[in-house]
Amino acid sequence: MAKDKKKHSKKGIQSDDLLDEAAIALKKFRKVTKQIGKLSTGQKIVGGIALLAAGLTYVAKKQAEAGSATDASPDAKAAEQTLAKMTDEKETPAPPFRKTPHRSKKSKHILD
Repeated sequence: MAKDKKKHSKKGIQSDDLLDEAAIALKKFRKVTKQIGKLSTGQKIVGGIALLAAGLTYVAKKQAEAGSATDASPDAKAAEQTLAKMTDEKETPAPPFRKTPHRSKKSKHILD
């Protein structure tokens, strides 16, 4: 390849083939699931609850816009308050686990 030719980025190119698009979407999904797998159980639970509260808030707001504002408004406010409380609370991180059990000096002497 000549020095003056530029290489094009693959990010902006969209394929006409449906299978290529599906493969790209699957790779992105795998990246996200790997990142989620790195989270602790507590972080996953808190994140799930926050997503649930955000979803309930969204649904309540949509119902308030579509229907009468007096029926759905208290539900939307309650969902927003719950979401605000959850985002204000911070989880304390758990101490890291040891890879090997702690041995006292006496047990080392006996094993040697």
